[in-house]
Amino acid sequence: MTETKRTYCGLCHPRCGLLLEIEGGRAVRVKGDANHPITRGMICGRGRLMIDHLYHPDRLNHPLKRTGARGAGRWQQLSWDQALDEVAEKLDDLRSQYGPETLAFTHGTKRTLHWDERRFYNLFGSPNICGANNVCMCPSQAVEYATYGGFSWGDVLRTKCIVLWGHGPSQSNPMLFGAIVRAQKNGARLIVVDPRRIQEAEKADIWLPIRPGTDVALMLGWLRVIIQENSYDPDFVANWTVGFDDLKMAVADYTPEKVAEITWLTPEQVVASARMYAMTRPAMITWGFGIDKQGLNATQAARARSILRAVTGNLDVQGGEPLGWAEPIGKIVSHSHLEFNEALPAEQRAKQLGTDAYPFFGFPGWERNAAANHKLPPDYMHPPLADQTCVAHARSVFGAMLTHEPYPVRAAISVASNPLLSLAKVKQTYEALKSLDLYIVGEFYLTPSAALADYVFPICSTVETTELWHSHEFCVACPRGIDPLYERRNTYDFWRGLALRLGQEAHWQWETVDEVWDYCLKPVGLGFNELIEQNGLFGRREYKRYEKYGFGTPSGKVELRSSIFEALGCEPLPVCREMRHSPVGDPGLAEKFPLVLISGSRFMPMYHSEQRQIEAARKKRPDPIVTIHPQTALALGIEEGEWVSLETPMGSVRMKLRLSEAVDRRMADADHGWWFPERSEAEPELFGVFESNVNMLCPDGKEFCNPEIGGWPHTALLCRVEKEKRAD
Repeated sequence: MTETKRTYCGLCHPRCGLLLEIEGGRAVRVKGDANHPITRGMICGRGRLMIDHLYHPDRLNHPLKRTGARGAGRWQQLSWDQALDEVAEKLDDLRSQYGPETLAFTHGTKRTLHWDERRFYNLFGSPNICGANNVCMCPSQAVEYATYGGFSWGDVLRTKCIVLWGHGPSQSNPMLFGAIVRAQKNGARLIVVDPRRIQEAEKADIWLPIRPGTDVALMLGWLRVIIQENSYDPDFVANWTVGFDDLKMAVADYTPEKVAEITWLTPEQVVASARMYAMTRPAMITWGFGIDKQGLNATQAARARSILRAVTGNLDVQGGEPLGWAEPIGKIVSHSHLEFNEALPAEQRAKQLGTDAYPFFGFPGWERNAAANHKLPPDYMHPPLADQTCVAHARSVFGAMLTHEPYPVRAAISVASNPLLSLAKVKQTYEALKSLDLYIVGEFYLTPSAALADYVFPICSTVETTELWHSHEFCVACPRGIDPLYERRNTYDFWRGLALRLGQEAHWQWETVDEVWDYCLKPVGLGFNELIEQNGLFGRREYKRYEKYGFGTPSGKVELRSSIFEALGCEPLPVCREMRHSPVGDPGLAEKFPLVLISGSRFMPMYHSEQRQIEAARKKRPDPIVTIHPQTALALGIEEGEWVSLETPMGSVRMKLRLSEAVDRRMADADHGWWFPERSEAEPELFGVFESNVNMLCPDGKEFCNPEIGGWPHTALLCRVEKEKRAD
């Protein structure tokens, strides 16, 4: 007999509705839930992997304790209680020796809850949460709070013009890609800014094949065109912004000719695209990973993008860039409340590693953003999430593991995180993890990072637990499709289990995560099961609410010149910097490394460094790929399908060559996140983590990182591609 259970997918950011078909207690098939109020039956290649993921023979099913040398691949199975008891005892001892700041944390990207880890760390007393935040969406969120007091989400289905800037959703967010296709059918124009002729570029009204790392120059050029041609919104600029005259001066030098010289574009492309965006209203610009990973220019590009939205009058209008909660969604208890940030004392906040160099992305910047936000009604604009906009800097955290300066970091926890695949300078990350007294990992599979752990806890799949999909306009209950298999548990159970053993019991009053959801929904008179029955709660959107409340900034207006940036010693107006390793930044180096590399390209159905062990996914992408133009390959004497060496001044990796005219002759495009689960976990192999991991090629020195948040570059790096040298 077949039973069908409603559940959801969490193999990337969205929580798309799924139906699990269950026979004899085992899930056997998955399909999209046509009655899901948001995704309406849509399911992508990742969601189709859910059964493979749920029952994969390499899944972690029981807590493990290291028995041999770190990285030797020898483990002992424990019960959850014994493992939590031992970990809590060791953490308590280390806290007594070095203080709570000795415990660090790295997290992943939204396959698990995040507020629970923040709550634990605030109560434990450590400010040292870090990860890939500095290069993935979080910088854009922090910048938008400083500029207009919230994070905007484009109104895709009602817009007239979509700008995809450094964003290829066909390979990263199919739900958004489908919405863009529908918007185009309704007449929306499409501008794609990407150095590659990706699928979206083929559908675009204008494709801008920009030189990697120069996006902020194009944005400044757009602003100059818009200001000179008076195609901005004069009423909004006059009444709701500060710093417009300063902005005019800041962009004055960015003529179409200068921008073209910087960006590989033509003056005509610069002007035509600026006009299309400014004059086709309402319009929206998507967030794109390609911006946040640009090193020196990432934060300033995010600032310029925010300013473009504002001066064109596209903020908080239907079809543009809505801000804040819809009524009554804002009354639901938010993750920012669950984080319990007030529990971390000021003296511990001051110990956050990296804040001395990058205060904007630590507590000094977050506190200013939060204070400005608190001037607004709480159900209008949600506060900035500390978990996403207030983190320690990974370079400083891992440095403190190795050097014990400015104090020793002797323990770390990673949950659904693989720092060897997400951080730059992989060998340093490896040495730092090896040096720890205690390393704990919560994971789905044994990853290269987990292979170095002292304890590994099995985390359940999303279909084995519950969640609230709480957005700015809706709240949908995500039900459990199947009870957790073996001894897998959700992250709430993991953190609460540690918390109760470490004296935090008064602040973890909910025994299960389902009780947390009931608590969150109480202000709107619902429980989690009731939300399931009514198939979601949907908000009533009101636009231009800034006319009642202003913006959540120190001035109450959109700050084209940012007072928060200025107070923290950052450039208050957007500026363009040439990347340290670029054809212009170091012409001499460019003679040895003649190609411009973008690393970090995504490919379906894999997500970041995940799904490498799933056979159906590997059939679609069996090997790590670097793509160059056929003419470039001809000049280098290399051929399609060969294994080649991809090298930057930081190091080299091994990848398989693909040829395509979709990339410029002057560049190379490399896959992100490669390791080989089929290989040995034990050192020295460590799942082949050093062989094809493009993070081996990325620098993270201060001179390469943007000075506002310390984001390191994954793009616009000088490289060369050569035939692989074979050992005799």
